[in-house]
Amino acid sequence: MKYYTSETEFNCGIDLHAREMYACIMDRQGKKVVHTNIIGNDFSYFLKKAAPYRHSMTVVSECTFNWYWLADACFDAKLPFVLAHALYLKHIHGGKNKNDRIDSEKLAHLLRSNLIPQAYAYPAARRPVRALLRQRMSYVWQRGALMAHIATNQMAEGLKPASRPAGDRDEWMDRVLIQYDNSLHRLSASCEMDMIRAYDAQILKLEGEILKHAKGHEGNYYALLNTVPGIGRILAMTIIFEMDTVERFPSVGDFLSYSRLVKGSIASAGKFKGLAGGKMGNAYLRWAFGEAAVLGKGHHPLLAPYADRLIAKHGKFKGNAILASKLARCVYFMLQNGTAFDAEKLVATSL
Repeated sequence: MKYYTSETEFNCGIDLHAREMYACIMDRQGKKVVHTNIIGNDFSYFLKKAAPYRHSMTVVSECTFNWYWLADACFDAKLPFVLAHALYLKHIHGGKNKNDRIDSEKLAHLLRSNLIPQAYAYPAARRPVRALLRQRMSYVWQRGALMAHIATNQMAEGLKPASRPAGDRDEWMDRVLIQYDNSLHRLSASCEMDMIRAYDAQILKLEGEILKHAKGHEGNYYALLNTVPGIGRILAMTIIFEMDTVERFPSVGDFLSYSRLVKGSIASAGKFKGLAGGKMGNAYLRWAFGEAAVLGKGHHPLLAPYADRLIAKHGKFKGNAILASKLARCVYFMLQNGTAFDAEKLVATSL
């Protein structure tokens, strides 16, 4: 956990919601100079209230779903903005009473005391491409759910799910429909297939636009990532736009932690109590490296036997997780040093 160090005379905690925000400004001694609710998230009104203190003021807010606009507004107003990690804050500022007024005051106190666990404020210029990637991923998952539902319905009728030829969606759909004698079952499957075709079209549209940005603006990262077994166009773009830049991670441990590939430990009185923090980090990076591990071990002559040894020793789930972690470790040093993937170095590490 890394804490932000505030160097300004005044510190402002904002408890942000969809239609209002509670702001608390206090000086270094903890004296409140502004404590008010701002209806409609009127940032211009906030600037008027904060005008006497803007010359030396830092703003902090939790990383809720709608923090983007507040961070951008503070940036435009030349106000230092700190994004607080919501999960870490939950462990810090608990209390018997909780409301917006109390939360904003606690945020201001934590900021002036240098106890704000800082989250990464993703750059505004790169957010649109990352949003497209996440939208594409959502469509892929929804399309997969439809395909699974079709197979489930076939098994419910005592039918064997139709095989899916690679790259031939129409042939698979014909195989599904011909299995049904009941016209209502065929109608149900046909409706789901129409939805699958619609998802196919939108996914291709998003991929084309995303690929332009990955190749045009992240060419070196993109080329290096494509040398890793199991990492293709989509996984490369996901890794690039979810991590933003590898330079922001001081060590490989920070990168693995952010990618949800290592957990924190709990110890007390010299005794190990267990692991924690498995959901702290970027879920999309965890998914990307997990996919790369599964795909890579099936398409590389060195990774396949190495993965088999990992699975034999640790079990399938943990073995794949270890391989995903080792691939992420390789990616970190590859991007730091500008070198291509070296499978021999990976398999030379201990199991």
